[in-house]
Amino acid sequence: MKKKGYMKKIILCMVLMFSLLLIGCNTSNEDSPNVESNGLKNGTFEGEGNGYIGPIKVEVTLEDGNIGEVVVVEHNETENIANAAINEIPSKIVEHQSVAVDSVTGATGTSKGIVEATTAALLSAGADEADISKAIERNQEEIIEELEADVVVVGAGGAGVSAAVTAAENGANVIVIEKTAIPGGTTAMGGGFFAADSEQARSMGHDPLDTDMIFDMWMGEMDWLADGSLVRQFLELSHTTADWMEERGIEFHKEAQAVQQTHAEGTNGYHKYDNFTQTSAQLGNMLDRIVEEYDASVYYQTPAIDLISEDGAIKGVIAQGNNGITYHIKADSIVLATGGFVGNSEMVSEALNGVTVNASGYNTNVGDGINMAINEGAATRSMQAMVLHTFNVDGGEFVEGDYEAMDIFQGTTSVAYMPIVPWLNGQGFRFANEDMVYDRALSTNALVAQGNYGWFLYNETLLNILENEGAGAAGMQDSIAMGPYPNITPLDTGWNHLTEIVEQMVDGGGVIKADTLEELAQETGMDETILLQTMARYNEDARNGVDTAFNKRTEHMFELSEGPYYAFKVTPNNLSTAGGIRINSNFQVVLDNPEVGYTPIPNLYAAGADAGGLYSDHYAHTIEGAAQGWAYNSGRLAGARAAENALNVQIDLFNE
Repeated sequence: MKKKGYMKKIILCMVLMFSLLLIGCNTSNEDSPNVESNGLKNGTFEGEGNGYIGPIKVEVTLEDGNIGEVVVVEHNETENIANAAINEIPSKIVEHQSVAVDSVTGATGTSKGIVEATTAALLSAGADEADISKAIERNQEEIIEELEADVVVVGAGGAGVSAAVTAAENGANVIVIEKTAIPGGTTAMGGGFFAADSEQARSMGHDPLDTDMIFDMWMGEMDWLADGSLVRQFLELSHTTADWMEERGIEFHKEAQAVQQTHAEGTNGYHKYDNFTQTSAQLGNMLDRIVEEYDASVYYQTPAIDLISEDGAIKGVIAQGNNGITYHIKADSIVLATGGFVGNSEMVSEALNGVTVNASGYNTNVGDGINMAINEGAATRSMQAMVLHTFNVDGGEFVEGDYEAMDIFQGTTSVAYMPIVPWLNGQGFRFANEDMVYDRALSTNALVAQGNYGWFLYNETLLNILENEGAGAAGMQDSIAMGPYPNITPLDTGWNHLTEIVEQMVDGGGVIKADTLEELAQETGMDETILLQTMARYNEDARNGVDTAFNKRTEHMFELSEGPYYAFKVTPNNLSTAGGIRINSNFQVVLDNPEVGYTPIPNLYAAGADAGGLYSDHYAHTIEGAAQGWAYNSGRLAGARAAENALNVQIDLFNE
């Protein structure tokens, strides 16, 4: 589609920020419809609204002045995430005869898009906005329902599902509570996960991975500030986890390759999903199976709000259902797997010493499990460890016009992934070897180390070369891959309409344009003296064919000696948090009492992004898929330990 404002939708399929205009149109029959006394016309009317990824179109059927049916007829949403909203929101609107319905947690953008589209359709039918937006009466009486289980799992992402399935398969009666309408969480956003020496990898002809070597590499990178026991268990169990998951319905690509060029060698530990958009549905199928075969229970849109404690031990959890029922769930073991706190900007900024980053991960992950544990006296570990991943470019929201999706993406996103331009911090210092852009984690870490943003510097000459000839003509040696796109920085073909798109970003104030470096310093706030010194050295190095500052490859030293200059403001994205509650070797949550070696809180366990200990102060960027691998393996281990505690049995996952 090509329309005003569409670019932001396109960009943030990758970096997760979207914007479209609300459009409504009447698609009723050509003949004049009947008009009811309340002003509404009988017939079918179409409306369009702004979803999470793109436009959503609905058809609304009016009968005798009432909303008879709402049907989503067209959308570009990710199905595994959006389906809950597509199924639930229309029926709620019909039930309550109002668009003032609650969004489906985890699919808020889609929910709002359906409401906007329905509103547009109703207004085109002559409805009064106040009438169709009337508040829905809710039952104010608190209803409490008592439940019991051997094991309660809080959260249904990769860690929570793995914990629940493991506990159920080992004899525990399991209840799963999930705050959103669908399973998956951050796991459903990833492309694959790490597992060492799986049978699946061997079947593809990969050489066995040396677990001892990986362990030593991991702990060395973490300076032994990670928990060696947890890392070792993760790596050892991962030998079987890929096959365990495949047996339970997770589908993998049989010729797995890491997406990022930096991981192109030695990728036989990376297991790529066959279709990551189906991960949520496949995890849901795993839960459905334990409901059918092991009498487990799963409650969606039911967030945990508190833990039940008695005499220092955790005895259960309190959860609030979207049906108005408050559940008091007694359990012998509780596993916290709520996905960390990437969506809690205050907690993230505090962990990063005041730096702010964009939450590109699952925004409903706001630290529920971590904060409940802290309220019970739990210690935390490595809270500053983040899966910092990818950049966002300011100004994309100002682009409008008849452009193809990839043209917009190149002008508003690809420009941040070019090793041939200098990266400058807020003062004007160059801060990295820009060749590291081929590693999303390293490059984002480098940007965060400079504060909230950086300036990526172009000039008109370079933009013209990109538009007319492609990045190869400017010296770029290797293209950049991202997500499903094998090449977002074409080397041999021009970037269509690049200068037009960038000029719109300038006009909107997102990109700073200046004829001279002195003027650029004034407009951006960079220190003029520092900027001039930085660029004098950079340009001299480019002419001499050597990078004396960071040893960037010679071909990528493009001289920027003449204006006009364009400074793109680039900010870092955060896919997930990687630190959390401190746990011991048995995945038990421990008290904040280092003076006695961190004693466990009875009956409380943690896994996935809620559990700290796998990292020191940073993510292990050298291993593709580490966070997802930790989710599944820690979930299995926490589920086993929780079941052992509840059933008084021994479970050995390593020798199954």
